[in-house]
Amino acid sequence: MSFSLESFQLGDIITGKIIKLEPTGVLVDFYTDQLAYVPLLELSLNEIQSPEEAVQLNEIREFLVVGNYDGEHDIFFSHCSPETLKDSDRLYEVALDLASEKCGHPINREDLIVHTKIRAVHGVGVSATIQWFLYFQEHPPTVSFSIRKLEMRTAWERVRQLQAEDVTVYGKILNKTSRSAFVKIEGLRGVVLTYVDKHRKELIVGEEFPLKIIEVREEFNRLVLLHRSVSIRLKQLQIGQVVSGTIRLIKDYGVFVDIGDLYALLPASKMFHPSVDNPNQFFKVNDHLKAAIFKIDIENGQVVLESCGS
Repeated sequence: MSFSLESFQLGDIITGKIIKLEPTGVLVDFYTDQLAYVPLLELSLNEIQSPEEAVQLNEIREFLVVGNYDGEHDIFFSHCSPETLKDSDRLYEVALDLASEKCGHPINREDLIVHTKIRAVHGVGVSATIQWFLYFQEHPPTVSFSIRKLEMRTAWERVRQLQAEDVTVYGKILNKTSRSAFVKIEGLRGVVLTYVDKHRKELIVGEEFPLKIIEVREEFNRLVLLHRSVSIRLKQLQIGQVVSGTIRLIKDYGVFVDIGDLYALLPASKMFHPSVDNPNQFFKVNDHLKAAIFKIDIENGQVVLESCGS
């Protein structure tokens, strides 16, 4: 059972009453002419096998109004002032131009539906997505209703708060690759960067580890974390600081140095002999090394070194 975009606004939170529980979903009364069917997948952010695990009969719940659109008509603004968002005429002007260009003929304002979704708030404005639809589309977009996506929205707000407060979170390792591990935080899937992590071999699937959140990008469904000890070590470092470490790995493009809790890279281009064909000519595994910090990339958990002595 679908509803048109004329009946609801995408992104609105509305209340509905659970009228009937079925094996694959529930029927919900949103106080309209017809009941809405909400499938099992949209009832919870957690994996559930039956509706009873998430809702109860006759319960009043909040739902997020979502659409079946595929993003084809989305316009993303990375920096948008609040004044621009309030100026509906300006938004319609942009959407009308794009709609007319895509359709190959002029589109009138009365033929257009426009919705605005705030993606993130910055110090100078916001990131926003403008979604436009045509009333007369052959397969016009419809809306549906989701508890899962509402819980997901709350989860993203929560992890942003945890990051801002620099809270240590504990995530169970779901699986691993050679460069990363995957966890769930507040019900969201996150990636733990491990390729610079001295403790990566200790990250065992099924076990929980203390982590720090270093990047939250809801618009790209991206949640990035580091082992707490690696994050703490990164914050102790400064550009230009001289550090001592032990060479653990040598590649054609540089050497990886253990500087305590993480591996820093001394690229061949930052060595005193940048023209060497192979760093093996000058370095050996387990050699001790002093180098200066050239770059610190917190979001990727990387430290780049440069030679400071022979």
